[in-house]
Amino acid sequence: MTVSSGVVVAVVVLVAVVVVGYVLIALRRLGRYSEQTEQSLRLVEVELDRRHEQLGPFLAAAEATGLSGDLLRQLGGARSWSKAVRDRSLGLQAQAAAENALSAAFHAVLADADARQNALGNWAFQGPAGKLNVTERRIAGAVRVYNDNAYRLSQAVGTFPSSLVAKSRSLTAPEPFVETKELLDEQQSAHIAA
Repeated sequence: MTVSSGVVVAVVVLVAVVVVGYVLIALRRLGRYSEQTEQSLRLVEVELDRRHEQLGPFLAAAEATGLSGDLLRQLGGARSWSKAVRDRSLGLQAQAAAENALSAAFHAVLADADARQNALGNWAFQGPAGKLNVTERRIAGAVRVYNDNAYRLSQAVGTFPSSLVAKSRSLTAPEPFVETKELLDEQQSAHIAA
């Protein structure tokens, strides 16, 4: 074996060690990002379940307080829609749209309560409303964490050379929990057609 063939072998071994090392690091990083994304999505689901549970007592208290029946029916409808979207697994974009509509309907009821001022001293209304407000903030935080994790995983999955490792492990970029303009356009078209 000559000196030059020894150098070639050493370089090949070094390159192989570097490639194997990079693949192992990429696998660990992608696994960690994937796990964090899954855990943060579970947190979003826990908070959404909490809101659905808290909406029952809130709706009952709002009805007893004499708030706008139209707003309460909209809130009940938005609650049913968000549950149907989740039960049918229509995707995170559709779910985000349904959850945003539910939040908007809840805040419309709160605005009505503030405008009428007949619920300000009513603890039977203020208690459930306060719990839901806290849950709304928790949902917003959980969604932000999920979207950050999903973005980081998407970047890793879509960037060369870690994309090669992701492809070999059948990892794909996760869907963000956001309402897109395309989804809004589809929903408006569906409402117009109906």
